[in-house]
Order: sequence, then structure tokens, then C-alpha cells
Amino acid sequence: MPVSVYGKDFAMIYNTHWGKWTKQRAWPFLSRTVTGKVPRARTWLDLCCGPGWLLKYASKAGFETFGVDRSRHQLAHARRNAPAAKLFRQDIRALSLGFRVDVITCMFDSLNYLTRKGDLLKAFRLARRHLAGSGVFVFDMNTFEGLQDTWKATSAMHAKSWTTILTSSFEDRTALGCVEITGFVRQGKGYRKFVERHVERGYRAAEIDDLLARAGFAFRKYDAKSLGRPRKRSPRLIYVCRTASRRPGLLKKGSGQLRSGGGF
Repeated sequence: MPVSVYGKDFAMIYNTHWGKWTKQRAWPFLSRTVTGKVPRARTWLDLCCGPGWLLKYASKAGFETFGVDRSRHQLAHARRNAPAAKLFRQDIRALSLGFRVDVITCMFDSLNYLTRKGDLLKAFRLARRHLAGSGVFVFDMNTFEGLQDTWKATSAMHAKSWTTILTSSFEDRTALGCVEITGFVRQGKGYRKFVERHVERGYRAAEIDDLLARAGFAFRKYDAKSLGRPRKRSPRLIYVCRTASRRPGLLKKGSGQLRSGGGF
């Protein structure tokens, strides 16, 4: 993920504007999934935790919580929103915490910022390394079809103290989508301008499936909107993953035996 994204100004806007999805959609699904799959779970790690909304709900639900993000500005908001969480500034492609947890999440298409398959595979393998043997790893991703269908537009958002203009584009050949964000934040009698360029790769479901299997996960996927079976052109998918098999040096004794790519 480029260092330039989620700077001070956009992190502030992101914190104030993009939290509803976590409360209304992500948290209800995740809490049901964790309760059903790992009823004895006690520890929760949120990768690319942003301003800590998910950590806030997990902490209130009684979990010992941990968050990882590259943006120090996002982590500053997370410290305020989820004061009980232990936070780390790390790149998920080189994740190294020294402990394992029962639940790992990575939501709001954060993994799409890994635009090379090799980097996404690294992130999956490191998530597996940090997952307790009976734990669950849940993430969502924008699909190739989702970016192809929706990332060709311009929109604007306004608030009392800021305005942003978002212009998105998508290139089929490279599967890369770009959102250029131009923002104006009130500063005294005038405004301070900022510009950020966010690049995501749209992965096809078959590509994600293959990388998960190579990383040693069994999984089930859902359409992120309906929370039912994926559709042919689901714009966003949610994956619920468990360890598929044991590998020396990665998992503690007693991990479950699950078929790669199979349901569970």
C-alpha cells in the first residue's frame, strides 16, 4: 500500500464518514460467524484496522483485541475509537506479532490494495501463521467484475468542514482500479487542499480461491451484499476461512483437517 494514502486529512474524513458499513453490515455478520464457528474465541486481530471501528465492537463484545495498520494517522483515530485494543504499525505483507489469535479479520477491501498476486499470497500465509489452530480468518475483497462495473465515475461529498471529489477509473487489461481523491479541509477562513491516489486490483474469485488454497486455507465465500451464495458478477465477496491442514512450524498441535477450497 503506498505510504501516501490515508494521510492526516483523509484519515479524518474516513473516520467521520465511512463507519456505517461496519456497524450495519460487517459487525453483525462477523459476530454471528465467530459465534458459530469459534464459540470459545477470546482474541481478535483486525488487519488494516483503519480508525478502529471493528476493534471497538469486538472490544465491547469481550474480546482481547489487536489492530494492525500502516497509516499512523489511521492508528491515531483507532486509539481513540478502540482504547482497549493493542495497536501495531506494520505492513501486512511482513506481519510479525509473535503470537496467534482466534479471529483474524481484514475488511473493507483492504486486501485489494495488494496489487500483485505474490503480495496477496504473502498476506494470506502470514494470516495463517498468526491464526490459532481452530481459529477463523474473515476478509472481503472487491472483485474484478465489481471494479469493472462501478469504478468509472465521479462523485463528491460535502460536510461543514470539508469537501471531497472522488474520480474512479478501471483498466480491464491490468485489472487495476484507481480512485483519485481531491479534498478541501477548512483552515481558518480558507481551505487546505490534499490529493490522494488509491489503487486497487480487482481479483477474480478463481484467483482468490487459488491463492487461499496455496496458503493452506479451506474457505466458504459469500456475496457481500446478500450474504448468500456468490453471483456471477458479485461486486464484493466475503471469505470465511479455516486452516486446511497442518504445516510444520506454523500451527500448534490439534488443528483441524479441512479440505482446501471446501465448505465446512
